[in-house]
Amino acid sequence: MNTIKLNYICLILMLAPVAAIQAQNITGHVYEIDKSGKKTPLEGATVYLSKLKKGTTTDAEGRYSVAAPAGADLLIASLIGMSSDSLQVQGEGTADFTLVEEGETLEETVIVARRLGTYFSRLTPAKVEVISKTGLMKLACCNLGESFENSASVTVGFTDAVSGAKQIQLLGLSGVYSQMLAENIPSMRGLASTYGWNYTPGSWMEGIQISKGASSVTGGYESITGQINLDFRKPNQTDPLFLNLYADVSGRYEGNLSLATKVVPDRLWAGLMAHVSAETPEHDVNGDGFMDTPKSKLLNLYNRWYYENPDKGVESKTGFKFLSEIRKGGQLSSVADRYETNIENLNFNVYNKTGFAFGKEGQSIGIINSFTRHIQSSAFGAKRFAGTQSSSYTNVMLSSYINNTSHQYTAGLSFQYDGYNTKYSDKLPINTPSDIELDREELVPGAFLQYTYSRLDRLILIAGIRSDYNSRFGWLLTPRANLKYNFSDNIVFRASAGKGYRSPNAIAENIGLMASSREFDAAAINGLDIESAWNYGSNLTFYIPTWAEENLVLSLDYFRTDFQNQTVADIERNRDRVFFYNLNGRSYANAWQADMTFEPFAGWEIFAAYRYNDTKMTVGDGNVSMLVEKPLISRYRGLINVSYATPLRKWVFDLTAQFNGPSRLPSMTGYSSEVNTSPAFPVYFAQATKNTKYFDAYIGVENIMDYRQKNPINLADRPFDRGFDSSLVWGPLMGRRIYAGIRLRLM
Repeated sequence: MNTIKLNYICLILMLAPVAAIQAQNITGHVYEIDKSGKKTPLEGATVYLSKLKKGTTTDAEGRYSVAAPAGADLLIASLIGMSSDSLQVQGEGTADFTLVEEGETLEETVIVARRLGTYFSRLTPAKVEVISKTGLMKLACCNLGESFENSASVTVGFTDAVSGAKQIQLLGLSGVYSQMLAENIPSMRGLASTYGWNYTPGSWMEGIQISKGASSVTGGYESITGQINLDFRKPNQTDPLFLNLYADVSGRYEGNLSLATKVVPDRLWAGLMAHVSAETPEHDVNGDGFMDTPKSKLLNLYNRWYYENPDKGVESKTGFKFLSEIRKGGQLSSVADRYETNIENLNFNVYNKTGFAFGKEGQSIGIINSFTRHIQSSAFGAKRFAGTQSSSYTNVMLSSYINNTSHQYTAGLSFQYDGYNTKYSDKLPINTPSDIELDREELVPGAFLQYTYSRLDRLILIAGIRSDYNSRFGWLLTPRANLKYNFSDNIVFRASAGKGYRSPNAIAENIGLMASSREFDAAAINGLDIESAWNYGSNLTFYIPTWAEENLVLSLDYFRTDFQNQTVADIERNRDRVFFYNLNGRSYANAWQADMTFEPFAGWEIFAAYRYNDTKMTVGDGNVSMLVEKPLISRYRGLINVSYATPLRKWVFDLTAQFNGPSRLPSMTGYSSEVNTSPAFPVYFAQATKNTKYFDAYIGVENIMDYRQKNPINLADRPFDRGFDSSLVWGPLMGRRIYAGIRLRLM
C-alpha cells in the first residue's frame, strides 16, 4: 500500500506545470567605451538572432539572454548611434560585445565568445556538465572513453585486463543505466554498447553534455541515471579541412580527417569524417605473459548532410556511419597453446532528422528516423559470444504553446524495434559444454506528453509522462519532472525525479566476466525481467563574485537511484560460476558531489571536484540474502585541473590530478561479511599545446607517475584452469604513456 501511495504522489507531482529541459540560451554583456577609455555596461542595446528574428534588450548592467538557435545563426548587437557588431553562433554559450559610436573604430577586435573546458550550464533545468571542444583538447582524447578524464561526474575504467573494453560509471552505477545520445538520437545500445566507448573519435566532437538524473521523456524510457549527449562537427560550420594525427610510445597510431563543403549555396552542405587507428606491437610491461592491451585495427567513417530552407521553415540532417574493428589479445604469440581473445565488430547506421516550422514562432514538427545493424563476434579462450542486432527508431514530435510561450508543450509518438540473434558457448564448463541461443525481439510503440512553464527567467518547471508497450514486458509508465529556481542572480536551485526502464543484455553488459574461467548460468538469462528504477536528485549552484572578472562557481548536488528490479550478475556465490537473476531485495546508489570552477587571473582556469558514492545491492541464493557494497565501484574520487593559456591562446598548458578512492573487492570464498578493498591511488596527466591559425602541435603524458594495478590477472600462467580471472580490475592497466600529435585546418 505504501508503494502504491508513493507512486501516486510522485505521479501527481510530475504532472505539475513545467518547462522544457532542452531550453538553452546565449548570454553575455554589451559594453561601450566611455570618454575616459573605460569599458562600461550599455543599457537598452538590442541583441537578436538574424535568421530567427529572436531578440531582447540589455538591462542596466548590460546583460542579455536570448534563446539559442538549433543551427547556425548570426547574433547581432546594436544601438541607435552606435556601430553594430555580430558573431556567428550555434547552441548555448557566452558572447560579449563592445560597441562604439558610429564613425569610430577600435584598435582591436573586442568581440569575446569564450567557453571553459568544463562548465555547468546555468540555464538548463537539469544539472548538465558540458565538456566543450576546449575541454576535449586538454588531453589527446583519442576516443570517447578517453574524453572524461577531466570530468567530475563520469569515471572510466577497463572491464577486464585482456580485451581492452572500457566502461563508465555515472552516479555510482554502470554506464548502461545512462542513456547515450548522438545529437539527441539514442545510440550505443545493446551489442554496440560493449565496445562503443572506443568507437567515437574525440576530434569528431564539438562537445559532450552530461545530464544527471531524470531527463526528458521525449527520448524514451531508457535513461535512469542520466543522459550523455554527443555533439559532432557540423558540415555547415566546421572547417573545410581538418586533420589530426596522433602517435604514442606504445605504438598506437591514429589519423582523423574531417572534410566539409557547400553543395548548394545557403541550402545544402556535406561532410565526411574518417578515422583510422592501429596498435600492433605486443606489450607486456608487468611480465605476466599477457598483452597489456590487445593489438587492434579500426576504421570508422561518418558521412553527414545538412539541408536548410529558412523560407519554408525546413531543416534536415542525414547521416551514414560505418565501423569495422578487429582486436586480438591474450597471451603473447611466443606462448604455446596460448589463451587468445579475438573480437570483431561491424556497425552500420543511417539516420535522418527533419524539422518543419509552422504557424507562429515556437511551433514545429520534428521527425527522427534511425536504423542500426551491429554484428559482433568475440572469443575469450574457450568461451564464445557472437550475434547480430538490428534496431530501428522513429520519433515524431509536435512542439507548440498555449496562449503564450510561457506555456509550452511537446507531444509525440515513438517506435523502437530491437531484434537480437545471439549465441553463447563454453567448451570447458564444470558440467556439460554449453551452447545456448539467446535470441529475442522487442517492439515498443509509445506516446508522450511534456508540458512547459517558465516565469520571468526565475522559474523553470518541466513535467512529462510517457506510456510504452513493450512486446516482452507489457505496459511501462514513465513519469519525470525537473525544477529550476533562481533564488537570485547568483544562487540557482534544481531538483528532479523520475522513473526509467531498460531491457538487460546480461552477457554483453558483463563482457569482462568472459575473460575468466567462470561458467555462465546463461540459461537463466531468458527469464530476466526488465530493469526499473526511480531517480531523485537536487542541486544548488552558487556564483560567487571575486576580484576576478568571472565569478567563482560552486555546485553541490545529491542523487539517489532506487531499483524496483535489477539484473544481478552474482560472482560471489561461487568463484567458478556467474549467476544471473532478478533482484530480490534492495538495491540503491547514493551520489554526493561538489564542483568548483574559477578563473583567478587572465588566462588561468581551475576546475576541482569531489564525489562520494554509496552503492549497495542485495545478493543471495535463496538461503542467504545479503545487502552488500557493489564491488569494483570507487567510493570517492577527487579531481583538479589547472589550465593556463597565453594571450590569444598561442600556448596552452594543462595539468590534471585524479585521486581515486578504494573499492570493495568481491569475495572469492562465498558470501562473507568480511570486506576487502583495493588501495586508493592517484593518476596525473599533463599536456602542452602550441596553437597557430592553421596548425596546432601538442605533446602530453598520461599516468605520469606510472601507477598500475599489480597482477590484474589471477593464475595468468594457467589461463585454462579454474580460478583464472582477469575481470577484477580496479585501477590503471597501462603505465606511463607519452604521446604527441598535430592538428591541421584549412579555413
